[in-house]
Amino acid sequence: MALCRCLMNHSWPKGHKKDYVGYVKPVGYPDTALICGRPECSRPAVIWLDEEEVQNYRDGVRIFQGPSNFTKMRAGGEGIFE
Repeated sequence: MALCRCLMNHSWPKGHKKDYVGYVKPVGYPDTALICGRPECSRPAVIWLDEEEVQNYRDGVRIFQGPSNFTKMRAGGEGIFE
């Protein structure tokens, strides 16, 4: 389950059930419709991925599921992984 968080104030999120190891920029970043998932923030977001999602990204997957069926995100071609 990917997360949307901005790089300015909410980067490297700590998940309750998983660790996020990197991020990819959504298509059109920073002029994107993807906004930080923190309630008080309205900055453009990147897509934070866990280890399995990073491998999927490396294998060519570009659409990731958010925390509910309401959210899907399309990644661009640029990613940062630790």
